[in-house]
Amino acid sequence: MLGLDPRLVVLLCLIFIGIGIFNITMGRRRQRAAQAQGLRLAWYKQTSVLTGIEYILLSFMFLLSTGISAHWFPVSLNTFVYPLYLAFLFTSAALAGIIIYMVMQDSRRRRASMVSQTTESVQNTQQTDTHIQREMTPEEREASLQRRRERRKKAAEARRRRAGKA
Repeated sequence: MLGLDPRLVVLLCLIFIGIGIFNITMGRRRQRAAQAQGLRLAWYKQTSVLTGIEYILLSFMFLLSTGISAHWFPVSLNTFVYPLYLAFLFTSAALAGIIIYMVMQDSRRRRASMVSQTTESVQNTQQTDTHIQREMTPEEREASLQRRRERRKKAAEARRRRAGKA
């Protein structure tokens, strides 16, 4: 295994196990907070719990790998250790794929909700503006349109400045 000292690998695995336990604890805490608000969240739908489980599985996989390469196990146990190593490997890989999929879906949902909120606010603003414009005189409408143009122009300049194009 990459020529690392087995003691270093064991230390890193213990750190990973600690991080995994921390993630699971934080996920359970969030789950209890959501239940206090009346929401029912399943543990397998929380990325922090799944990430904690994955860290622990990866730690065990690295420990088994180090044990196999350093010959910590008797030869008679190899028939059990190798399949166990492969099970940890494939399970952690599948769990990593599931976590990546869940994070991607969550970011898509967030983007979609932000877009829907933006369109709702734009529609509300347009409805309010048309209602106000009915009550305005032609001079007031012209002044309002001029202010809007100036605001849009300033916003476009600010966007260009932020993008480094101005």
